[in-house]
Amino acid sequence: MIEQTPTPPYYAVIFSSQRGKADPDYEQAAERMLELARQQPGFLGVESARGEDGFGITVSYWSSEAAILAWKQHAEHSAIRERGRADWYLHCHTRVSKVERAYRFTG
Repeated sequence: MIEQTPTPPYYAVIFSSQRGKADPDYEQAAERMLELARQQPGFLGVESARGEDGFGITVSYWSSEAAILAWKQHAEHSAIRERGRADWYLHCHTRVSKVERAYRFTG
């Protein structure tokens, strides 16, 4: 689903990852991270897609860099991030960007 983000500026955290072998704990952890992120001040929404080959992109939207940093430092998020690096991802890349403009089309 496409998130309804506010008028820019705001921030996007783009997380690209390649999953390794399937692990039933992953889905539960991903759901928990989404639940926690939604509780964080400054969280604006998230969009995510993953292909059958295990490659995925998740974009989370935030009101400020301070909100992003607070989420990065959240204890449970930090623990799951380390578990992902150790058990679930072959490789991953995080990018943070400021959204200056946004365009929308509704057909």
